[in-house]
Amino acid sequence: MTTIPTKIALSVLGAAGISFLSLTPARAFILVEPIVTTQNQDILDTKKPRILTDFQPGQVIEYGVPDVANNFLNNTGYDIESLVFDLKTLSYTNPDSSPVFDNEQVQWGDVNGDGKIGYSNNPDLKNIFTDVTIKDNIITFSGGVIPNGTLFYNPFATNPNVAPGAGIVPPVPAEQEDKDGPVRVASYYTAVPESTNVLGVLVFGALGVALKLKRSLPS
Repeated sequence: MTTIPTKIALSVLGAAGISFLSLTPARAFILVEPIVTTQNQDILDTKKPRILTDFQPGQVIEYGVPDVANNFLNNTGYDIESLVFDLKTLSYTNPDSSPVFDNEQVQWGDVNGDGKIGYSNNPDLKNIFTDVTIKDNIITFSGGVIPNGTLFYNPFATNPNVAPGAGIVPPVPAEQEDKDGPVRVASYYTAVPESTNVLGVLVFGALGVALKLKRSLPS
């Protein structure tokens, strides 16, 4: 018969094991981390920023990460008050890579090793948003503003590194313009309401919600 002290010891060990497992990320997952900071001057000294224009509040766009690092110029005509990123399941198979990849799962995680998700650990880059919230595959940056006409820096990093040419994903041809990675992210932003753009925020915000709801409904 198991004694009471033995039962207590087993219970403590079991709880510790569960706690350890819950704190240890599954090796089968690819961790993805975005940051949103003030401009990266080192990159700005070498190439021109990418310009965000004709991109309305609530309008959903999708692209691949990790992306080629660059600064962005907010030329949307709006002051951006939040950025929302929706992480998609990676669809990439490479039996010859190390480790072998077979449609690996992805999740938001701490890639830069600072113990937080969504914050820069580079003292030269100042975080723009004070609040970063995660719910399932959605990460939201809020509590700050990217004024229209200003530069900001928004790279994505992964662990392991699945950028093309980094060892797992083969490099893309030099003439190919899109050199982004295989992880898919959908994103949209919300704008500071002003008298001239309140209607646009409401219309495109509703469109973004409708598109997200459509994606979540069973087919």
